[in-house]
Amino acid sequence: MMKEKIVIIGAGGHGKVICDAVVAQNKYDLLGFVDDALPIGSVVLNGYKVIEKQKNIQNLKDLTCLFIVAIGNNEVRERIYNLAAEFLEAAIVIHPAAIIGSEVKIGKGSVILANGMVNACSQLGINSIVNVNAIVDHDCMIGDYVHLSIGSLVGSNSTICDYYATTIGEKIPAFSKITIKL
Repeated sequence: MMKEKIVIIGAGGHGKVICDAVVAQNKYDLLGFVDDALPIGSVVLNGYKVIEKQKNIQNLKDLTCLFIVAIGNNEVRERIYNLAAEFLEAAIVIHPAAIIGSEVKIGKGSVILANGMVNACSQLGINSIVNVNAIVDHDCMIGDYVHLSIGSLVGSNSTICDYYATTIGEKIPAFSKITIKL
């Protein structure tokens, strides 16, 4: 069976981590990176190169490929996601070392990195990040464009609003309702 093609938008540090996750997931055929900061042809990681500029993302629509945005800033990630979604379809990237419980719903464009955990009956909105070692306990509602930083803990039955960004290792107690965007 032929794998779907994917590009990673963003070739910085987070892009490298997502590249490792895409390769480890072994679900997609990674074409390379899309980035405005590096020249086309620049090697980013493991031989994968920048193949296009973000401002020219429409040039990739004929490749019939998926995309994932590898930018940590929630508002910037949303803007680029919406631009890319005009021409390409968003993927979901889940590192094989992540743990996903039963009846979990994961929105398009979201990423769950190594040792990230999303427990039973939780929901992760579109274009959100569960970073390395972050844990979302059961029955949580995580909004769109959220970034749960490295080692963050979200207690059971919690609700996190759109655009929320935790600090590294932040602990959100069970039954919390986070409604203020950071």
